Amino acid sequence: MKSDTARRAVGSYLRSHMDLYLLAAIVGILSGVVAVGYRICLDFVNEHRDAYFTYARNNMNFKIIGLLVLFAIVTSLILGYIIVKYPMVKGSGIPQVKGIIARQMDFNWCRELGTKFLGGVVAIGTGMSMGREGPSVQLGAEIGRGIFDIFKRKDYDKKYLVTCGASAGLTAAFGAPFAGVVFAIEEIHKFMSPLLITCILIASVCAEFVTKFFFGFGTSFDLQNVTTVYQLKYYFLLVLFALIVTILGKLFSDGIVYFQKLYSKIKIPPMIRPIIVVITSIFLGLFFMDVTSGGHGLAERIINEPFAYKTLIILFVLKFVFTLMCYGSGAPGGIFLPILVLGALVGKVYGMIVINYFPGLTAGYEVYFVILGMAAFLTAVVKSPLTGTILILEMTGSFAHFFPLVVTCMATFLISELLQMKPIYDTLLLNMLPKTKFQERRCKKKVITRIAVGPDTRFDNRCIKDIKWPDGCLVVALERADEEIIPNGNDKVQSGDIIVILTDEGTANNMTLKLMEMGEKIIIGGEN
Repeated sequence: MKSDTARRAVGSYLRSHMDLYLLAAIVGILSGVVAVGYRICLDFVNEHRDAYFTYARNNMNFKIIGLLVLFAIVTSLILGYIIVKYPMVKGSGIPQVKGIIARQMDFNWCRELGTKFLGGVVAIGTGMSMGREGPSVQLGAEIGRGIFDIFKRKDYDKKYLVTCGASAGLTAAFGAPFAGVVFAIEEIHKFMSPLLITCILIASVCAEFVTKFFFGFGTSFDLQNVTTVYQLKYYFLLVLFALIVTILGKLFSDGIVYFQKLYSKIKIPPMIRPIIVVITSIFLGLFFMDVTSGGHGLAERIINEPFAYKTLIILFVLKFVFTLMCYGSGAPGGIFLPILVLGALVGKVYGMIVINYFPGLTAGYEVYFVILGMAAFLTAVVKSPLTGTILILEMTGSFAHFFPLVVTCMATFLISELLQMKPIYDTLLLNMLPKTKFQERRCKKKVITRIAVGPDTRFDNRCIKDIKWPDGCLVVALERADEEIIPNGNDKVQSGDIIVILTDEGTANNMTLKLMEMGEKIIIGGEN
């Protein structure tokens, strides 16, 4: 009798998971198709915009000026309408995805999928310094949310399908499946489970198949000059470089928040407010085209071509400020690629300087520091060192710089910890949430929330009865390795456990972020 019951339980468990794996594959394929379509549209509008701006610069007259003014007005109105009517599509979309996972937000995927796609094409198509990667993450997450609704899955499957879509979106944007998986774990979910890893790996691989079918097997960056070995005696230069990049990364993170506040105070109706950034974009497109759009072409030139110091510094300052302006406006577009470009510019300047002062460093070391700069700047702003390392490895297709990458990213991360920097997407999410701490009314729908337990945190090595739980939370299980424990008050929570909490939807919406922080934040000394 017991064996029959066990077989039925195991069979039900496997069927449930196989269903989820199949849906993860569907999400991955659809996310890949949408992200590929998004990339094709952006490539088309960017090519025609650059051609027209080049023509306009060389043949300026009143007719061309009139067309540029008309272009600015129309695109500004489109962007203003999208930003005001559909606020969930503002910016990169990654904070919104994190908000979904933390039960602080929800998608209306039917409307937001199309408006995010259109808004991103219009914003980046005008030349705004924004990338396609963040929007691709949100587009994939929207598809995951849609599959969840269409197939009427249970509530706890939503976070898996949304995360699958986000991972697949990043994979398709960069052509980097493992970076997509790591980003989903390190930045979006912040915990691992065999089920989660399997689902997002399936989705990412499916999205990569779609991407390779349309764009082939080439890497994002073509490295022509890579020094084979970075000598150990010059590793101290990596720590100094990490310090410089971290300081600049902090300025960038603080600048995004500052420009968002500054933009919101402009006394112009929100519907036409984007005209400020659009006009700036057109001006830079006419006279400083290299700093417009995401900057993938500029990054490749920085890697493979010589530049003067003055040119690099001007490009960095313009790209830095223009990216802050664009993202602060709320226009749909990401900061992933601009961050990589800024890191490449810093690395190029640093590499040129140290080569002049250290005769043992050959000219090929410039490429090293460009590559390291991209990963380090991303680590400083996003605080995801594993994502930064793996992303650059997949984008370059070279392991020649693997160990220097790891050292630089970890040094950058540690320095950012000393400076008490917060991940930019966490900061942006908190700024998007309402300031009220609790909802006045709670809905009665019961939901399951899973919280990962990190080492030396508020949960680790403590009895359930000794933990101060938020009101309305009931611990129903501890998932430990492959076992599920039905706990009592005397059971101790251990690092690596997943705490399964039953609560109502209102409490989950309010308290999930706090519970996640309790499971992640390390207790120092006598802190409670």
